[in-house]
Amino acid sequence: MQRKRFVILITVLSLVGPGILPGCATSGSEKNDGVRDAEWHYKMASGYFDNHQIYPAIRSLNKALEMDPEMAEAHFLLGFIYSGRREYSKAIQHYKEALSIKPNYFTAKNNLGSVYLSMERWEDAQEIFQSLVEEPMYPTPEMAHNNVGWALYNQREYDKALEHFKMAVFLKPQMCLAYNNIGLTHKAMDSLSKAIDHFEKALKKCPNNYAEPHFRLGKIMQQRGNYAEAQRHFERCSEMLPDANLGERCRQYLKVR
Repeated sequence: MQRKRFVILITVLSLVGPGILPGCATSGSEKNDGVRDAEWHYKMASGYFDNHQIYPAIRSLNKALEMDPEMAEAHFLLGFIYSGRREYSKAIQHYKEALSIKPNYFTAKNNLGSVYLSMERWEDAQEIFQSLVEEPMYPTPEMAHNNVGWALYNQREYDKALEHFKMAVFLKPQMCLAYNNIGLTHKAMDSLSKAIDHFEKALKKCPNNYAEPHFRLGKIMQQRGNYAEAQRHFERCSEMLPDANLGERCRQYLKVR
């Protein structure tokens, strides 16, 4: 089962009055009215979205964009909704529109990269997250490094992936996700002792809310014939994620003796 290594960020979206498309023959007051109407529809859409009313939110966002096609925040929220619905082509379209209007819209760029990861478009994702790695104003460079590493890992460029995962933990030493990914990379490179070490480090960093290292360690211990230790990890994984797919996989491994 392919995992997704990204964080989708949604923020309180500031209502900025973006410019109207050039070539419009309307007066200044009419333009201002259009922007105000767009902002009103956007506020309505945000309220609908907060209350999980997705279809009204989409309608209001489309209405906002009719009034103001350069409202980057409306494009972003549509992209966010469509990515959640796995309508990835529409999500990509709106994230790209948001970025064409606001090139430094980092959350939109992060989410665009996340969609590419979901689609397993590894090279496209690598390009997006690499640009965030190189952006000095990006607030979470550790996540960008982790996501570049994940794209490289899935292209089997393990040495390069390790560099980015290690940079992620250098920037944020508590980042258990990156330690887990280092473990996965070492396992793919047949360095089992290093893999075990990093899975255990991931558990030390996040002992109560991160199940995947238990799953990975359980598989390794089972392969080594250490069934008691494997069972301990699979049980812990199942307890932490009783209703998730990974928890079910751990329960299935508990049945294998």
